[in-house]
Amino acid sequence: MNGARHRFALGLTCFLMVCLTVVYPFLLYTPNAFITSWREWYIETAMGTMTHQWLATWFIPDDIIEQVMAKRYLLNQKQQGVTSTWRAPTDDVTQTAFTPEEQFYQTFSELDRDSFEAYLREHPEAVENGYDQIKIDLIDDPTEKNYDTGIQTVQGDTVLVVDAVHGILIAEIVGEDSLGMEYAGKVALCKHPENVFVGTCEGLFEYGSYVSDMVRDYDAVLGINASGFADYEGNGTGGLPYGFLKSEGKKLQSAVGDDWKIIGFDEDDHLQIGAFSDTSQLRDGVEFHPALIINGENLVAGTGLNEQQPRTAIGQAEDGTVIMLVVDGRQFHSFGISIEKCADVMECYGAYQASMLDGGSSSVMVYDGREITSPTTLSQNPEGRYLPDAFLVK
Repeated sequence: MNGARHRFALGLTCFLMVCLTVVYPFLLYTPNAFITSWREWYIETAMGTMTHQWLATWFIPDDIIEQVMAKRYLLNQKQQGVTSTWRAPTDDVTQTAFTPEEQFYQTFSELDRDSFEAYLREHPEAVENGYDQIKIDLIDDPTEKNYDTGIQTVQGDTVLVVDAVHGILIAEIVGEDSLGMEYAGKVALCKHPENVFVGTCEGLFEYGSYVSDMVRDYDAVLGINASGFADYEGNGTGGLPYGFLKSEGKKLQSAVGDDWKIIGFDEDDHLQIGAFSDTSQLRDGVEFHPALIINGENLVAGTGLNEQQPRTAIGQAEDGTVIMLVVDGRQFHSFGISIEKCADVMECYGAYQASMLDGGSSSVMVYDGREITSPTTLSQNPEGRYLPDAFLVK
């Protein structure tokens, strides 16, 4: 018996020595494209968190981390000085009288008409009160993916919600990001930008609330997380927002500046993104980074950043449609999505302006009183984290 234990101990020691002297240096320094991609993905993903960077810094040399993270410097360089500018509306648009049906399809232009009409033929009750009263909600478990509702967007995504009453369409976003790892989330298209605003938690500057609580408190129908917040050593209460905050015309906190962007709606219901010194024109706003798309230009394309994390982003198309994106991460059904891929989704839905919001375990989307995405928290709380504010839709 002692001989067997001795041989096992000797074999384990030899294995560890081989790992330390051969495998470990090979994984760190090999130029092999496949291993390099995985190594960079691991470093970016670990360093992209606020509390788990030690997963990279503990055993990966600083010079290798700095080389990988230099991509972030290039991203920040592209962000310098960019500010949203909306083109003046044209006056030569001919007003046409539409039937309620045509008005519906005009509003929800992203809806694939053939697939939706096929759905209505099978479910005539959905339109029995008229097209302006359609409310279809096919979302089940937040972790469910690859739905087969029979309804598609013209972009090819599966439609889960058509809410004509509130002007909201929600589609499933699924795919593969870097290294073939899957992601799943929801994109909400809000057709009434005048109904999008920033709501705050009940105990602002002291303690936070769930997004679902803010949705309820403001009598909203849809909400996503917005600001980052002070979270010292992972023990923050969620009530102290980081950066600029303005809610329904009332400025509550000033900007921090640096590479961060103010993200908010002006009195004309346009999404404005930039480092504004004068924020009087904004009715609602928060502060985060990076910007994804400014004035139609994708600012993160080609940066090579491929870290997969839970993400939240907001954008707006030139027709006024507000685009809200939340993608789950760090879970079996969804590893997360990269910043570059978020911009791709925004571009796909016509975003003229778009920016990231807080992500990680804060990412959540709430519709009609319940969470329709799956937040990743240590406690596995389906409501997510306590947060200071949210973008809400009435």
